[in-house]
Amino acid sequence: MAHNLYNWVVLKKDLASLSSNLKYYMTVSIGLPFCFAVGLIAGDKLGFASLWCWIESGTGSLRFTTFYMFVVMAWIYNLFVFLRVSYAIRHRMQKNKRITGSSAIAVAQNAVRRKMIQYLIIFFVIWFFGLLNRSIQDLSGDTVFWALILHVLFVPMQGFLNAVVYGGLFETKLFLDFSEYVCNSPPVTFISSRLCSKDSRCFKSGPFASLLQNAAPSLNRSHDGRSMRGAYKPRVNKASKSLFISTYNLAEKPLPDLGDLSEWIPHGYDVYAIGVQECMCLNELRDELWKYLGGHQSYRMFVAEIGSTNTALGFHGMIAVTIFARAADVDSGAFFMPESNATEVKKGADLIVTKAPNKGAVGLPFIYHDTSMAFFTGHFAANSKGRNRLKHRLVDSRDTLTKAVLTADDIGFDSHLTHHFVFVFGDLNFRCGSSPDNVLSLVSQACKIERDTYWRSAGDWTKQAYALLDVGKEGKKLSEAAAGAWASVLSLDELQMVMGHNEIFSNFAEPGGLPQFPPSFRRKMGAEGGCGDYSDVRQLFEAFTTNVKEKNAKDDKKGKEFEEKESEVRADLAPRNTTVKQSINAALKLGERIPSYTDRILYHALPGKEGDISPLAYQLCDQMTGSDHRPVSGSFKFLVDDRIIRGGVVGNSVEDDGTHETESSRTLYSSMEGGRGKNQGTKCTFRFHAGDFQATEGDFSQKAEEVIVVFPLPTEDPLVEERRVHALAKAIGGAGAGGKQVAFQTKNATDIVYVETAHLMNNEKKTAWKKCEGVHCEGIKMISECRPELGVHALIKLNDKKGDCLGQGVVSFGEYMTRVTNGETCSFTARVNIGVGGKRLGVLQCSIDIVELWEMQSLNSEEADNIV
Repeated sequence: MAHNLYNWVVLKKDLASLSSNLKYYMTVSIGLPFCFAVGLIAGDKLGFASLWCWIESGTGSLRFTTFYMFVVMAWIYNLFVFLRVSYAIRHRMQKNKRITGSSAIAVAQNAVRRKMIQYLIIFFVIWFFGLLNRSIQDLSGDTVFWALILHVLFVPMQGFLNAVVYGGLFETKLFLDFSEYVCNSPPVTFISSRLCSKDSRCFKSGPFASLLQNAAPSLNRSHDGRSMRGAYKPRVNKASKSLFISTYNLAEKPLPDLGDLSEWIPHGYDVYAIGVQECMCLNELRDELWKYLGGHQSYRMFVAEIGSTNTALGFHGMIAVTIFARAADVDSGAFFMPESNATEVKKGADLIVTKAPNKGAVGLPFIYHDTSMAFFTGHFAANSKGRNRLKHRLVDSRDTLTKAVLTADDIGFDSHLTHHFVFVFGDLNFRCGSSPDNVLSLVSQACKIERDTYWRSAGDWTKQAYALLDVGKEGKKLSEAAAGAWASVLSLDELQMVMGHNEIFSNFAEPGGLPQFPPSFRRKMGAEGGCGDYSDVRQLFEAFTTNVKEKNAKDDKKGKEFEEKESEVRADLAPRNTTVKQSINAALKLGERIPSYTDRILYHALPGKEGDISPLAYQLCDQMTGSDHRPVSGSFKFLVDDRIIRGGVVGNSVEDDGTHETESSRTLYSSMEGGRGKNQGTKCTFRFHAGDFQATEGDFSQKAEEVIVVFPLPTEDPLVEERRVHALAKAIGGAGAGGKQVAFQTKNATDIVYVETAHLMNNEKKTAWKKCEGVHCEGIKMISECRPELGVHALIKLNDKKGDCLGQGVVSFGEYMTRVTNGETCSFTARVNIGVGGKRLGVLQCSIDIVELWEMQSLNSEEADNIV
């Protein structure tokens, strides 16, 4: 129990996934004592031990090592968990100071502490007397009667007392009424007058208050019956922000060999996201980039990386993402990095217990005013000696979205569904499925057409194209002929193919739809890699490395044997019926390297947010010649509501001390009320109902047993930390952990519901899939607080009977929020794209009903029968 609590609260593991640990807990808690028991029986160490058949007298050290040592260890571990959980709750709430819900959160925090203290005290008292009795027996050789009696009385009470604590007996109405009756009875009037306040129950004040009852003030969020209609007014003219993204595989080269940064990075953007791979000079590069952009006075830097510079162990440098944001935005709290659960996805060599970080991805999440963003840079599996590793690249792509958890807690949803904008950029290693001759011929033809129809010059048009990335400029708009020529080149590209089949990165896009520039890999390093204006095919063949040299005849023989074996395996495979499967199983010509678009930039926007982001330019930087890759860069314009300031203290920004080590996050999710924003915001309570679920496309629902809805998203929710504490209190609090009961009414004053604060703080609900199917089904009903200013989305997931995800998606109803907050009831049918790890599986259709509720002034205890 303690270890599960530690994993959930401190390590922030997904609560649902922790059930898989049960088999290990059972093995330890039953298997270990069984082994000791068998050993003691075999050694004839069991015998009469004063009232019990136990480890016999005269074997004190054996008693301690085989039994009481584990009791002491368990109590110490429980104490450790209590301290760590208490610290984690306090730490997270200090970072998230709010006015809204402050009393409610005190209720939940006290409930958690109270339960843990009660358990620790019971655990200690019960086993203390047993340990005391056995210690006296072993040390003196005699049995002390009073110690034996206490031992006999307390040890058998453990199960009952634990049931009292976790069953919530001390919080039940029966117990409280009984305690009040005892307090007011004549025999204890004198005592109760000293333990109880004048008009209260015994255990609500006095020395036992913190142990047995919650003494926190009741929740007071009443609006005195006043309507909140019309309080929410969406921002019409949002502020425009600029974003520059670039990825560069440095091929282990030192910083001086790379080239002039001014040829690569333009000035003036609000946010920069730089991803590098095979980087052996990471700190030096970051220093130079920061200095080039203006240093600490102009920008703050945020960093994350995986990998190693130890080439002796097979590493090729670091895979790293570096974010630069304007210092004024970071210092004001407009731009900040919230906590994240897991930022790394290691996809290198199998080390049994983990994967090596020589391949994989790393990400960072951010909040910019009202908009959540996530940046991933990755280095995926490369081809290897006649073997196309497209299948591995597909797995790497899916794992990047599923295994990285860029929210404070793992809620079991893919990263691109939990952030408004997600960017994936890096050496994704997708190749062109053709011969080098064909690819370079098509590239030459496309460049000629673009040069003649758009640039109308044979000079440095590639440099002019990259200059379109200067802040404020739009991307190029090619003629139909030039665009068609580039489309012919990209028709050979694996990434375009698999995205077209919705195998990965479904609903992601590249700026402009696809690259309209030459392949970034593999170029000769230095001046040898110069391609001029790309019009001369012969010069392209000289600039691109199109052959892989075998080290010796032995390697060549191994390569041929491998190719023959692959052919035999493919002959035994069942016929493939999709282009993707054919490409996965396609043989490569040994020793041939095809020029490819390995370095890419992809982006994703949540439904309802697509109109808030616009890609501008997307181009290859032909001036950085130090590596066998060329940097690929993209520029974006996106819109934010600059009235909203959600951040506070800077988290994970790197100070100008030369170390660049990532600090633990100290970010503040400040409240819209009492926060630092220009607009104090609108707190609203919504009744949300989702039902009539039907899979209109795909067969993902055939094994569905459970449907889960999360509303609102954690990244849209300033109350996310409070909800976590309430969920914990509900999990271990037992009866009475629900907190204060609040009455709500809708626009129809007779429609009144009563809700416990813990229920109000619960943003996740699940039910059996069969109850959600069909017309007028039961569906899922929730009542939750959220803020319509931040944009409202709901997550939906289907699980099978084992709890494994069958598909998940996100539905937006931000466009309805103005109507709802004006007192309307909005009902509509949503079509939700369902997938896993970016692979599209089909469409889920469901009905959505949203009603805004207003709090009534107070709730009479006799009115609590209608709790939702």
